[in-house]
Amino acid sequence: MKQPVFAMKVCSKIRWLMAGFFVFVLLLAGCGTISSTNAYLAEDRDSRWVNDITYLEKTLPRVHKNLYFKITEEEFTRQLEELKNKVHDYTDEEIEIALSVILAGIGDTHTGLNMGVESMYPLELHWFAEGIYITGTSKEHQELLNTRIIKVNGIKMEEAANKLRPLLQGANESWFKNQVIYYLTIPGVLKYFGLSESDEIGLEIELTDGQKKQVQLKPINYEEYVPIEQSDKVIPLYRSHPDENYWYEYLKDEKMIYLNYTRCREMENKPFKTFAKEFWDFAKSHEADKLIIDIRENGGGSSTILDSFIKELKKSKFNENGKLFVIIGKDTFSSAILNIISLKKDTMAWFVGEATGGEPNHYGEVKKFELPNSKIPIRYSTKYFHWLDQDVNTIEPDVVIEETFASYREGTDPVLEWIKKQN
Repeated sequence: MKQPVFAMKVCSKIRWLMAGFFVFVLLLAGCGTISSTNAYLAEDRDSRWVNDITYLEKTLPRVHKNLYFKITEEEFTRQLEELKNKVHDYTDEEIEIALSVILAGIGDTHTGLNMGVESMYPLELHWFAEGIYITGTSKEHQELLNTRIIKVNGIKMEEAANKLRPLLQGANESWFKNQVIYYLTIPGVLKYFGLSESDEIGLEIELTDGQKKQVQLKPINYEEYVPIEQSDKVIPLYRSHPDENYWYEYLKDEKMIYLNYTRCREMENKPFKTFAKEFWDFAKSHEADKLIIDIRENGGGSSTILDSFIKELKKSKFNENGKLFVIIGKDTFSSAILNIISLKKDTMAWFVGEATGGEPNHYGEVKKFELPNSKIPIRYSTKYFHWLDQDVNTIEPDVVIEETFASYREGTDPVLEWIKKQN
């Protein structure tokens, strides 16, 4: 059974299984109707793939809001025809990777496919300011935990990551660093891009004491992966409620309210309207000089959830210079970007952290269809969001504070600590 890689912000074993992309809102109809798949069904393997590629070629331009905003129709068709000619020689996995590259070339990070993955290396990776580190692994490889990867099969890790850029052609630098770490754990991807000749790979790692070591690593089935428990690990405040979409905490000594908004999605046990009333009642009854809104890990959903809160915030005591701070980062994507733009336009907030993974002007509001034979889901955008006259591919913070491995190990949050010191 294959595990779909479809880019969503997750943690622990689930995070390892799913290559993060974004949280989708599958609501509005596309620009055209989905054709019947009956005429494309086939019996033999090669015909099934050729028909699937043909179906993609015919369907995607019709349902996408504007498929050819970056790539030409001629080039899109040429690439798909070229892939059809390689079907006989390619494995199923190679065809899926090739399709992913073609779809990435469209330039819309919301449009793509869910790549099926049967096995992966037992690694959870993260790209910090100091490099790419192993932040999770299985008990059998616990010596790898918290080590920095220097090389993979003799190639510098950052150079290896750059070889996978065709899979993320539409991504800005923040989103590339956020997403490429998932693809680096897939054996078939490493082989496809010439980084490995077999499933087993050689890693050169830097241990926590600075010593370097060579290790060999084999992939395992994703169902076999059991991550090491790190119960003694100190975690920063912003990661203390992983199962909640929104929550707040009163920092009494600093006279600050910290509000974490991790997902643009309603919680069943507490609708956002109820949460917002609770929050404002609390803010009015407690002494607070600053409000912090943390959206650094928000991958999107429905941007309208926060609209009424921002209206209330606009007329609140916090909407003054030096009293309102918004934390953003590489994970900030999709609908969360729209919330940031509203906060920029309607409030006097300071933005702190790292450049966002999402773009201000972007295609989104995603729907999907399946290829007839392989049943691979294809995501596509049905709407274009144009919020800024300036065509930039990210939102830069007013104050840049990078995520470091040192702070991760210590369980500290340098962004929050910086805000605390501001008068």
